[in-house]
Amino acid sequence: MENNTYWNHNGRFQKEYEELWARLVPPVGRAQTVAGEALRAVSCLYHRWYNDGDRVETTMRESEVPESAVQAFNYLYQFRDPASEFSARELMEAVVEAVDEEEYEDALERAADAVIEWAVEQPDTPNDGDFHQCSEAYDFNIVSDEDNEW
Repeated sequence: MENNTYWNHNGRFQKEYEELWARLVPPVGRAQTVAGEALRAVSCLYHRWYNDGDRVETTMRESEVPESAVQAFNYLYQFRDPASEFSARELMEAVVEAVDEEEYEDALERAADAVIEWAVEQPDTPNDGDFHQCSEAYDFNIVSDEDNEW
């Protein structure tokens, strides 16, 4: 992993991230703007990996990753801004389909960069949703314990 990450406080758009976070993301609960909620969701995924080692992937079991990470992933997977045509779907597909830790971290970094870069250009469009209330959007291939050979 390269040291230029938001986790190490020196990501590609670190200054913008910190400014946006301070302005758009409340200490608790949903963000009041669409950009704030998208930033909150990508930060949740990022934090779940770097702080807890929780990885969203195609063959995960339900109990392997906290629900908040799955909800954040699903929010971003279906996220599309019609005004700018920004979509996070391909970014989230790269995250979930990463084959190893290095590829996963690279995909998370690209996703964070893209959301931040998009959010910088956004007006303060009111948000009426919460990524924690996002419905299942990605068809995970949930593996049951019975399917495992271990």
